[in-house]
Amino acid sequence: MKIKWNKCNSYDEARDFSKVIYLHEWNDKPFYWGKAHNSFFGGQMREKDGFRASGRYNAGYKHWIEGCLRHGGKLYIGMLDSDALKHVDEIESFLIEKYGHVMNTRTKPYVRKFNIVHEGDIPTCIRLKGT
Repeated sequence: MKIKWNKCNSYDEARDFSKVIYLHEWNDKPFYWGKAHNSFFGGQMREKDGFRASGRYNAGYKHWIEGCLRHGGKLYIGMLDSDALKHVDEIESFLIEKYGHVMNTRTKPYVRKFNIVHEGDIPTCIRLKGT
């Protein structure tokens, strides 16, 4: 399974990603893990490439995400390969437990370990801890 990470420097850069895992990182530590599996990361209801969905963070969150990014926060969007897409919930739980978090409130123990290859702009917390 593979996750190709993209570091996004603005809300607009992140808004059109869909079927992804994302990470808000602060001080090179995982702050919050999430998924936009059946949605776009941002924006309103729309259709793109045959996929119709709303945004996980609608436009009302733009100021908050932009503020975090301008004051030390980082945002990584992880594009999942076809195998990983079949296990989004489990992979999210696996990443939370393996790399930690600050603000995730609904954490579930993962059922099994995954052998995940990380590519692209790999988040600092993953690079520091090792894959």
